[in-house]
Amino acid sequence: MLRVSAWSAAILTVLSPAAAAGAPPDEAVPTHPEDAIVLDLGQHVVGVGYQRVVSPFASLQAAADYYQPWTQNSDFLGLSGEANKGGDLKGFVVRTRVFVHPMGHAPEGLWISPYGQTGIGWAFRDGYAGRIAGTVYALGASVGYTVLLRRSILLGGGLGAQYHAARFPGGGAPPSFSRLYPQIDIQVGWAF
Repeated sequence: MLRVSAWSAAILTVLSPAAAAGAPPDEAVPTHPEDAIVLDLGQHVVGVGYQRVVSPFASLQAAADYYQPWTQNSDFLGLSGEANKGGDLKGFVVRTRVFVHPMGHAPEGLWISPYGQTGIGWAFRDGYAGRIAGTVYALGASVGYTVLLRRSILLGGGLGAQYHAARFPGGGAPPSFSRLYPQIDIQVGWAF
């Protein structure tokens, strides 16, 4: 997660001066909301977050999410393969991401978004009494588009890929896993 935050800061450092140098006079710049409370409806998460526009070309987001990897738990379309052994992994994660808006209209329009998430999960494992705790994490990136309706309703969606993993005591057998998965992003929010 620290690597993702450092990478995000580097991107913003590069983008902010470029955005300021090429910006038209203030009266010609359309005003967009700078803050948003969002529902993060990702592929394995459902939660709430905060998004802040930091330049016309970038916005940052942090979300606290309930985590249940349905592609891992249910072997949906064969994505889990041998990893599906009971469908009981669930937990909580914190997801941070940067949205890079190449057209300079943050928070609207086309975006590219790298992200990282980390948290704790609970699952059953043979030989252990009850649920055991482990770490869960993912690194990924998506490309998508966001619209603002009535200047306050934020709707966004994207597609991408993620490296998704869980580590539990007892080794690499399920519920532990590490796989590359497709990524789906859906965001609904109130911008202000």
